[in-house]
Amino acid sequence: MKKKIDIESLERNHIHQVPDGYFDELPLKIQSRINEEKRVSTSLFIPKMQVVWSLTAAVAIFLIGWFFYPQDSHPTTQQLLASIDSEDLIEYLYEEDISTDEILASVNESYLIEDLETLEKEMIDGDLSDDDLESIYSELDYSTEIM
Repeated sequence: MKKKIDIESLERNHIHQVPDGYFDELPLKIQSRINEEKRVSTSLFIPKMQVVWSLTAAVAIFLIGWFFYPQDSHPTTQQLLASIDSEDLIEYLYEEDISTDEILASVNESYLIEDLETLEKEMIDGDLSDDDLESIYSELDYSTEIM
């Protein structure tokens, strides 16, 4: 059977020594350490709502920029060539001594065939307006002699 020990009858020995006033200063030391930990932890923590609002604002700015940014800011090669006057282009080719054979060698044949088929279809269907016929007629050069 277990023997009961009477705590009150035991001899009291002070094994540990505590400096004078230690327990008076202890709550202040604990409180200062807690405040230090709070300052460190709050500087690293970003509230969830702040992240949500920041991401929402970033997405909204991106979408506004996407819709209002001019999409045709970079013209294509065909648009650039269309903006050059035909006479200036012919003069440039003449000055650079570029032959007709060199030009025809660099042209994609499938592009020419598609363009010719479209023109033939418009001519056969009668879809050419008077303005279209006038522009085709004005592009023809009758000054060169045919051999």
